[in-house]
Amino acid sequence: MQAFALRFHHFGLASRRPEQTLKFLKGLGHEVARQVYDPLQNVNLWLCPHSSMPTVELVAPAEGQGPLDAILTQASESIYHLCYETENLKASLEALKAGGFRVICVSPPKPAILFDDRRVSFYMIKDFGIIELLESR
Repeated sequence: MQAFALRFHHFGLASRRPEQTLKFLKGLGHEVARQVYDPLQNVNLWLCPHSSMPTVELVAPAEGQGPLDAILTQASESIYHLCYETENLKASLEALKAGGFRVICVSPPKPAILFDDRRVSFYMIKDFGIIELLESR
């Protein structure tokens, strides 16, 4: 068991041209297990698992302003977060802080339609980057 009690779930890939990104992912053997529009985040999402590679969450902007605006200003595509599952969000966050990491909440916990309303939250971890924490039921 590792110190933060987190299990890798997927990485998040932002794209302005999701059709082309999906074409590439399918060429690699990824499947589209689920596609949704998430009104709480104002993004379009595709969950793309693979039998032997990490799962990719493709994230594309919806109409209007959204969380990808700043991320996609410098590139049309970007792997911008890693997602980990946690059994206990509070304990995982406390373990990260106890480990000496600066943890900044980017987006507080909210239901995620892509994950059957399991709660997700986003944090900036100094010296690592953005992580998404997906709470177990």
